[in-house]
Amino acid sequence: MNKDLARLAELDRGRCLVAHIGALLGWDQEAFLPSAGIEERSEQLALIQTLEHEKATSPEIGELLARLGSTTETPLGAAALGPMERAYLRVARREYDKATKLPAELVAELARAISLSQAAWAEARRRSDFSAFAPHLEKMVGLSRRVASCLGPDRRPYDVLLDLYEPGSTEESVAAVFSSLRSDLSSLLDKIRGRPQVDDSALHRNCPAARQAELSAWLMDVLAYDRSRGRLDTTAHPFTTTLGRDDVRITTRYIENYFPSSIFSTIHETGHALYELGIDPGPAFVRTRLSEAASMAVHESQSRLWENLVGRSLGFWKLKYDRLVRLTGGCLDGVGLDAFFRGVNKVEPSLIRTEADEVTYALHVILRFELESRLIAGTLAVKDVPEAWNAKMKELLGLVPPDDARGCLQDIHWSMGSFGYFPSYALGNLYASQFWTAMKASIPAIDREVEAGNHAAALAWLREHVHRPGAAYLPGELVERATGAPLDARHFVAYLNGKYAAVYGF
Repeated sequence: MNKDLARLAELDRGRCLVAHIGALLGWDQEAFLPSAGIEERSEQLALIQTLEHEKATSPEIGELLARLGSTTETPLGAAALGPMERAYLRVARREYDKATKLPAELVAELARAISLSQAAWAEARRRSDFSAFAPHLEKMVGLSRRVASCLGPDRRPYDVLLDLYEPGSTEESVAAVFSSLRSDLSSLLDKIRGRPQVDDSALHRNCPAARQAELSAWLMDVLAYDRSRGRLDTTAHPFTTTLGRDDVRITTRYIENYFPSSIFSTIHETGHALYELGIDPGPAFVRTRLSEAASMAVHESQSRLWENLVGRSLGFWKLKYDRLVRLTGGCLDGVGLDAFFRGVNKVEPSLIRTEADEVTYALHVILRFELESRLIAGTLAVKDVPEAWNAKMKELLGLVPPDDARGCLQDIHWSMGSFGYFPSYALGNLYASQFWTAMKASIPAIDREVEAGNHAAALAWLREHVHRPGAAYLPGELVERATGAPLDARHFVAYLNGKYAAVYGF
């Protein structure tokens, strides 16, 4: 490798080590930190993220990028370099430009505020008291606007924030996709409402957390999540985090009167972990920015693909159902496979996004997208969030939350300042369906493979076409390389219509 490029990667690996230490502190805060430790933890995180920022903005990085021909206008660098080297320069230039625009004091203040805000959110959610969280949300909105102002002073703040998670996206482009998607989902929902409702009462029988933990461990093994390279813990909000190349951890939560929640949460987070563990752009780029996800929507496509297109399919459970019945310890006695399949695919508007069915899920995301864009624009005041949330829930889903915990406090993202993240969830469904369509064209027997309990074929296809490149391609480039066409929501809509015609018989 070019010596300047090798040095650039070496510096990047140093930054990555610090980032992984910060991720470890963040994981511990969510999983194990005693409540009294939050103040010092916020200072620890502020220090770690300041150190990471210092490494990310080293003048030597700028000098190396310049010598390699990478500028803001021509980020790929010298044409004589190889394709992966040029891809790395593009990512490195983008991240260096962003980092050098953010003052170190803002990075530290943001890290400190996020830590305190997350703790305040968890307590406010437990007490269902939005007013206790509101001051922290005010601060997170203000800090996010400052970040947007630094990164793109001549752009709409929300566009700048969206671009952090899905490069190239704008509020206008996301709104256009969501407008047609909302119409398609509403039409499908109307068809389903015209049919007899699925009975899923058996799924609400009590299943102790200990049994659900056994189920989760089994499913992680079924999907080939190498637990020597990760682990499962419980938190208020399930998540996946990367603490090292061989340390990708997931969390779930157990609801004793609805055990499918942990089943599909574990499958979902395992999908995220499989992606992280499968990124491999080559030994020269281990623990560099090229060894990260293409985007959050691509990341989400991997969790949604395994959770829904595989995990909620009838074929997935055919050979596993007897084992599932045994592990639930009587919860599924008298419930046949077909009834279980229909139950876990019941479509019914509900209050909680993470428990939403595939048809109404995107409506939850659209709600958050519309509200957070107004928060950042300043057209929605923080104090008015509960009222605006409830009104939008009524409009989109026909429901009004009875309290803040099941309303505007249910998600952790705003407490982390992750404005612009939510659209990734719905876009991830679109990517997942398009990847699955391409996979089926490449492997016509893929459904039979899943039914036979062989998930290796699907994972191998994803490894080759989605996982290994990491951030080498922009999301639009990746989907075209993997599927031969730009992102197209029709794959998702066709999948939903086909599946739910079978479930509801229309």
